[in-house]
Amino acid sequence: MTGLGRLATLTCVVLALGSCWGFGQEYKIGVDDVIRVTFWQQPELNTVSKVTQDGKISVPVIGEVQASGLSTEELAKTVLEKISFYNRNISQATVTVVEYNSQKVFIQGQVSHPGKYSFELLPNLWDLIREAGGPTESADLSRVELIRGSGKEAGKSEIVNLKKLQERGELEKLPILRPGDAVNLPRLPLGIQADGFGGTPYTGKNVFYVYGEVARPGMFPLETNLDVLEGLVLAGGPTKEANLKKVKVVVKSSGYSQVYSLNMDKYTREGTPARFMLKPEDTVIVSGKKGSVLRSIWSGVRDVIPFAGAVASIVLLAR
Repeated sequence: MTGLGRLATLTCVVLALGSCWGFGQEYKIGVDDVIRVTFWQQPELNTVSKVTQDGKISVPVIGEVQASGLSTEELAKTVLEKISFYNRNISQATVTVVEYNSQKVFIQGQVSHPGKYSFELLPNLWDLIREAGGPTESADLSRVELIRGSGKEAGKSEIVNLKKLQERGELEKLPILRPGDAVNLPRLPLGIQADGFGGTPYTGKNVFYVYGEVARPGMFPLETNLDVLEGLVLAGGPTKEANLKKVKVVVKSSGYSQVYSLNMDKYTREGTPARFMLKPEDTVIVSGKKGSVLRSIWSGVRDVIPFAGAVASIVLLAR
């Protein structure tokens, strides 16, 4: 064996030992990763290649090489073995990952910078949120939604109470992120403080209310061009007992309020009638399939506004 050959062998041994001694688990190259291969003796052969769907990269002189599933050291050894058949003067190859695209996750909702993020090692849920600029003032950390993007659980959704885990110092209990996962930070329900995570309650009259058979009845901020269906979505959607054929909208105007009855069941099926746009301080009431409208209203307001205020509101509506 030549001196250069012994040097190359020694280099591979040192790299292999280094990967076992205290550097943690080695990263395995995956599909869509961008790989840089450099040759110290012949830099004109240096190349950058994206891992194809069949797990290969293209290298000058030797053509396609299997890369997916290998560490950078393993791929460097494979490239070196193949290229030495064509040019024995090349005794060193270096492989680095330029973009970790196979390790991507998505985040949306109430974060400063929603979008796609790639990592060498996937972080935990809280670190991903921080990487995305942190939660906004209106983020609800008690209802973080995690949607699995791969494996047997692909498409499965779970709700994580990140706020409670942070308060208890139990971040190690956070679910482990996997490639392709999507995270959604919902908006904080109106009137609830962020308790140490930034944020103030919404104020002013630019709000609307949803009561009755919905998952989260209460008061919500009124955004531009928001219709009744979108308002129901913000309230968590209708319950199984909701009667969507008779959704009431109480529109506040000068003097007396006006009440409109909407067939939201028909709207979701046929797109008719036209969209009913919400205005400031409108109240959407979703009654149940059984029982009176008043009982549905009461089920929504009893946990949202003080007792006396709720009774007064019901009496006024009844009149």
